[in-house]
Amino acid sequence: MRFAVIAAGEGSRLAQEGVEQPKPLVPVCGEPMIERLLRIFVDCGATEIVVIVNEWSTAVREHLEQMKLPVPLRLVVKTTPSSMHSLHALSPYLRGERFCLTTVDTIFREEEFKKYIRHFQEAKDIDGCMAVTPYVDDEKPLWVGVEKQEDAEGASLLDKQGSHKKPRITGFHDRQEGDDHLISGGIYCLSDKALDVLDHCMEQGMSRMRNFQRQLVVEGLKLEAYPINKILDVDHKEDIAKAEAFIHPLEGKTLVGVCRGNEFSPNCVDNDAAIMNAVKQQLEALGAKVMLMCEKEFCRKAAVLERAYGWPRCRVTVGVDGFFSMARSKQALDILGRIEEEGVLVVNSSLGVNRCIRRIMTERFIAGGIATPESRIIGRNGEMVKDIHYPCWLKRGDGCAQQKEDTCYVQNEQEAEALLKEFWLRGITSVVVNEHLKGDLIKFYGVSGTDFFYWFYPSKCGHRSKFGLEVINGEAQGFAFDAEVLKAEADKAADMLNVPVYGGDCVVSEDGSIRIIDFNDWPSFAPCRDEAAFYIATKMIQE
Repeated sequence: MRFAVIAAGEGSRLAQEGVEQPKPLVPVCGEPMIERLLRIFVDCGATEIVVIVNEWSTAVREHLEQMKLPVPLRLVVKTTPSSMHSLHALSPYLRGERFCLTTVDTIFREEEFKKYIRHFQEAKDIDGCMAVTPYVDDEKPLWVGVEKQEDAEGASLLDKQGSHKKPRITGFHDRQEGDDHLISGGIYCLSDKALDVLDHCMEQGMSRMRNFQRQLVVEGLKLEAYPINKILDVDHKEDIAKAEAFIHPLEGKTLVGVCRGNEFSPNCVDNDAAIMNAVKQQLEALGAKVMLMCEKEFCRKAAVLERAYGWPRCRVTVGVDGFFSMARSKQALDILGRIEEEGVLVVNSSLGVNRCIRRIMTERFIAGGIATPESRIIGRNGEMVKDIHYPCWLKRGDGCAQQKEDTCYVQNEQEAEALLKEFWLRGITSVVVNEHLKGDLIKFYGVSGTDFFYWFYPSKCGHRSKFGLEVINGEAQGFAFDAEVLKAEADKAADMLNVPVYGGDCVVSEDGSIRIIDFNDWPSFAPCRDEAAFYIATKMIQE
């Protein structure tokens, strides 16, 4: 895939406001804007990069000629009357491959851009994908009309992974019309068909990129709108500081990640470590200084500081602005709880993790109306309940499942009573009994307060959970259900427990009804790790 940059503007407003460098060479977070773009393009797998500069931009031309990239860099030197004409000058070098075009002063977060590029590369049935944003800070925004993304009942449409579908573009407007809520972000992924339309525009004497975009719709090209949370342009001197604050919102912040102890990660040690490292990388890309430590090390350091300084000064001494944590030990959760009481951010909170203890979680879900199986709670040394249908599940109620024997499927009363005695002999203090639900087993992951939600059928992709119990429900039949309803119910459960980073399991019945059978604080996100890490970092910014 080729990438192209229009860097042929004058940058007159910046010059008038005292900025000495030509716009492409203006540094943002210590990196010239043109260099930042080219670096990101290379990271996205560019096969070739083409840049147009105007004839009097000697400094920009010389800078680009001296750059050494691992992919070919083609330089077009031409003064043009509009961005559309600049694209036409680039077009001979863009044919034969799909391409991405940006203007030189387009500022976005790298991970969002990379997701956008991946989407376009995978979407083979479209002619173009335009980056759009709900963020409006443009003097003359180009509003983008999109098709309605709701079903007959008004529910938002999701794709098979649970993400919101990308809407089809219906028009480009100089003024906000109807339900318009997105504007063009100045980033365009296009195919050869778009260049044919560009030729038609030139033949008709058109100018300006917005008129070219309108013509794409007129000629029937299939265009998707890809929403990106925020895209900025650097038109004025004050925009440089805005761009830097946007790219590195966590600049100067120190964050600590508390990793889950191996004893709490049965068969998931590597995957649990991988998600923490992925989140660390995302937070570092946003400007934060990030340290990871295992929960035992975290407890040792906290104890040393407390002995030396006393708890009230502990956090100040450490100088930490926030924590992201997969910790499960009582000691680590107690310390994190005290840190939260000082007003320091902890995601997921210790309160939330404790609420994920199955007995507490079941009680809260029943009280809060979460769609779950019929359930009973048996206190210590209690007898098996009589009003439950078989087969059913007996699950450890005083903690999270740490071994296969903590979650058991039983087919009759005799099996249930024998198993219950084993629980009591092991010192377990409560047991939750769930009815067994027939239907399709689905695993899901989410980050509440964001658009991220991912679901899949474990039986269809060879996925094996830490104890392999998904085999009980057998091969999924693909019963129709509303993924938006599942996301809403899962987010509601997450908010009820105060665990914004979550995972779980549900069963979809033949009639499409959904019931959540398990819910976890901060899973490993193995099938969707990179995307989850991005949204976890986004959640940290929100908080």
